[in-house]
Amino acid sequence: MKIYQKKITVIKDHLDFNEHVNNLVYMQWALDISREHWLSEITEEIDKNYFWMVRTHHVEYRKQAFLGDEILVKTYVEGYRGPFSDRVVKIYKDDELLVEVKSNWCLIERSTQKLKRVPEEIMQLFR
Repeated sequence: MKIYQKKITVIKDHLDFNEHVNNLVYMQWALDISREHWLSEITEEIDKNYFWMVRTHHVEYRKQAFLGDEILVKTYVEGYRGPFSDRVVKIYKDDELLVEVKSNWCLIERSTQKLKRVPEEIMQLFR
């Protein structure tokens, strides 16, 4: 499985009224890295024909992050079933897991706006 990752430095805009990273910011990071990972692997043709929509998120918040913290966000695709894909996003600070997001996505064919079984060519890009 291919792991995609990026670093983020916590800034004031990421904080909530308790002065730690807002839960919605973690979710935005999870969505952003999922999209970045997708775009980093696909062709223009695939992008022209398909897109993903979220079905479910399961989020486990374990620890907090604060202003100035260096965050590492990692993601990978865990598996496929028909038109569905399971993706994991893990958010770390100093090698400690802060947040884990498990999401189920569905592949949509742009021309029909309907669910599409994930083609083998797409699965191979993320293995």
